[in-house]
Amino acid sequence: MKNIIKISLIVCLGLLNVMAYAQNSNEQYKLQEVSLVQALKNTDFINKGIFTVKIFKSTSKAELDEFKEEADKRNIDLKYTNLEIISGEIEAITIEVDCNDGFSGTASTTDIPESGIGFIRDYRENAEVPFAIGRIFDQSKNGSMNYSSDDNDDDEFDTAFNKEKSVKKRKSFFGYDNDIEFSIGLNNYLNNNNQFPDNDNKEYSLDPITSWTYGIHSNHVFRTGDYVRFKFQFGLLWNNFALSDNKYQITKGGEKVDLVDTEVTRPDISPERSKLNITYLNLNFIPMFHLGKSSDAFRFGAGPFGSYRIGSKSKFKYNDNGKDVVKNNFYINNWKYGVKAQIGWKGIDLFATYDLSPIFIEDRGPEADYPLRAISFGVIF
Repeated sequence: MKNIIKISLIVCLGLLNVMAYAQNSNEQYKLQEVSLVQALKNTDFINKGIFTVKIFKSTSKAELDEFKEEADKRNIDLKYTNLEIISGEIEAITIEVDCNDGFSGTASTTDIPESGIGFIRDYRENAEVPFAIGRIFDQSKNGSMNYSSDDNDDDEFDTAFNKEKSVKKRKSFFGYDNDIEFSIGLNNYLNNNNQFPDNDNKEYSLDPITSWTYGIHSNHVFRTGDYVRFKFQFGLLWNNFALSDNKYQITKGGEKVDLVDTEVTRPDISPERSKLNITYLNLNFIPMFHLGKSSDAFRFGAGPFGSYRIGSKSKFKYNDNGKDVVKNNFYINNWKYGVKAQIGWKGIDLFATYDLSPIFIEDRGPEADYPLRAISFGVIF
């Protein structure tokens, strides 16, 4: 009997200890829960159950990285793509957000409003809009920032689950660019019948391989839409005309340009090259039409040009490094004008020019009744 009583007392004491331990653990758990909630309330994580990221035009790259770090702490994946920062201001940005709890979205813009762009994740149970992304912030009268739940305004607010919102980059209808343009090509000239002097075996026929043209221009491009460009070019142009039969030396006679046969006048030398060099100040105006919105798209155009002669000289080279250089006007027209055509793709253009005005003053060229007009073609880069 005594043993039964002892055993009963032991069991009762054990039960009392278990109950006391359980009650103590439960109170400790409640204290820990209260402490955790209180700690969370003292951080931005709760912030009345809302997590917000706001990006302004002046937001720096460092601040964007901080937003991403804060989002990572909340198990929110935040990515920035198509980010363009120019002179310390955001010109374009795409925000990709995945809250990893069923809410995600994408927003893009090239025109950040004063109120900013970003997203809101509202964790409250009674939240009317648990997730919003895009232009969702409005400046209230009291200066605080609020967001609207007007689902009808697609330009300002996006609440759809897993819905992407993209804002196309807006370009100005007008635009301007400038650069330096180089050209190189070949020269020749045509008679009144648009034939080369070679066809008539003239002594002033040109060597088509060594008659070069060079140009360097300041290129100013005005854009009036996506498909039309107006090019204004001002610079220097060099035309070199090398005779195919280099025994003739180009000289200025009393009435016209003369071609002296050095086999007769200077039989002791061996001619190597005879050419005429002309330097012009040149102005081009060429409307260009693009078959795509990109500046690298296939393009073509044509327009007038005008030039003013600022220098001319003849060069006659012969054996033993002999060279005669004569600077003169050689009865060359001071002004010339014509048409230039151009086609291109990406960074390379091909050009062709045709002079509507003759090279030499009327009745003063190598053959008085045979006016010569220059043509050129080559590449621009």
